[in-house]
Amino acid sequence: MQRNVSTTVRVKLHSLTNRKADLLARECEAFQTAVHGGDADLYSATDQQASKVKSQKNPNPDTEQPVVLRNDVFDVAHDEETVLSSWWVKVPVYDPEHGRGSSIWCPAHVPHKDEQLVREGDVRDSELVRRDGDWYVHLVVKRSVTVADEYDDLLAIDMGARWVATCVFLSDRNTTFYGEEVRRIREHYKQLRKSIGKAKPRQGQQVVERIGDAESRKVDDRLHKNARQIVADAEERNAVIVVGDLSGIREDNDKGRYVNDKTHKMPFARLLNYIEYKAHDAGVDVKLVEEYDTSKTCNRCACEGVRETQGRFKCQECGLDDNADKNGALNIGKRALGKFSKPLSEAGAVLAQPETQVIVPRDDEPANLPLLVDSTLSGGTPRL
Repeated sequence: MQRNVSTTVRVKLHSLTNRKADLLARECEAFQTAVHGGDADLYSATDQQASKVKSQKNPNPDTEQPVVLRNDVFDVAHDEETVLSSWWVKVPVYDPEHGRGSSIWCPAHVPHKDEQLVREGDVRDSELVRRDGDWYVHLVVKRSVTVADEYDDLLAIDMGARWVATCVFLSDRNTTFYGEEVRRIREHYKQLRKSIGKAKPRQGQQVVERIGDAESRKVDDRLHKNARQIVADAEERNAVIVVGDLSGIREDNDKGRYVNDKTHKMPFARLLNYIEYKAHDAGVDVKLVEEYDTSKTCNRCACEGVRETQGRFKCQECGLDDNADKNGALNIGKRALGKFSKPLSEAGAVLAQPETQVIVPRDDEPANLPLLVDSTLSGGTPRL
């Protein structure tokens, strides 16, 4: 089965002149003003994107929004003959000196593994992002991939504050938790930044920036390894991958300082991007499912339960006592199958017309029964 999918490639801009760095910073700050309803001079196409972000996202004023770059006004070029860089990105900006929109070519680093994708894929609307003093362009590249249209199992993934990913196969409830190493790395560098900031208040900022680069590289390496293992497991068992959609998790979701800090710094989007990219290369499909209420619902009886601790879920109706993230992952998987008592469309699932059909036993039967697989259906309620 052919599918058009989008992959995000993180491209770092480097060796920027002071003028180019100032223009990027000015464009980013003007974009923040515009998305929050203020007047700002922006490149005209970028100004239109700011209006869309304002109306569609209702952005948090405390969070810096990525600058949306429309694909018809920015470009990516490759030239081995240039000394400074073989990759260049043309970024649209407003030039206050001339009082009009302009464009600047910035030297860029494209990860070696993504070079062929960027050369051959169709670059769509992308984003300019500022992080720890550096500039990145998150290139959204559209491509066509071939994925299987029949599967023997379903691998459901719940992403959360405690574990970056909790993966459960629906056939036998086999569960794997990922994220301990990511948390350890983040906590180590968090404490390191605190100690350096106190010991060297003047030189500390430069050291902290270098530490941030090291942390990002280590976390990124761990995420790639996690994604590879997840996809390998799905491929071995011929399982479609279903992931809870965390869009908007940081909006209106105050769970206290400790949990907020853990949730907001977990690299969910990066891990999902790596999973999708590697899964599609392996011929495995990935689906997003609305995550709303999956953490509060009992996967056995569909009643509302309680989380006595961050990691434990209990249901007063049927007596289920299980890991909370595992329970959430099972609900995500079942939602993809229309397993809730509500119709699939009312349950909020994205898969209104599933391309694959996987049948699992009802939950009043023993949990570890074998999974039954049916042929691909065009939609409707799964047959049980």
